[in-house]
Amino acid sequence: MDTPLPSPDINPGQLVRYVVQIDAMQDTNSIGQVRQVLMSLGLLVDRIEAGEAEVAVLQAPGPGPEGIRQALHAAGFAVQDITAQPG
Repeated sequence: MDTPLPSPDINPGQLVRYVVQIDAMQDTNSIGQVRQVLMSLGLLVDRIEAGEAEVAVLQAPGPGPEGIRQALHAAGFAVQDITAQPG
């Protein structure tokens, strides 16, 4: 698997927040499953609620948006959108 290139406006050693939109995450069970998947990737789950999770990671060793998308897909969750925000 190739390591994704960081966005040009994101320093590879800085903290990056991702807001992940997941329509199928609507109940307590699915929220718990998604939390476990995200934490297994080494992500810090800042906020998680029906339909959306906000996570943080250092850009350099982190999985990146495609890694997050693939891990959630493997667990049965389709990701509608992932937005990266520095800091």
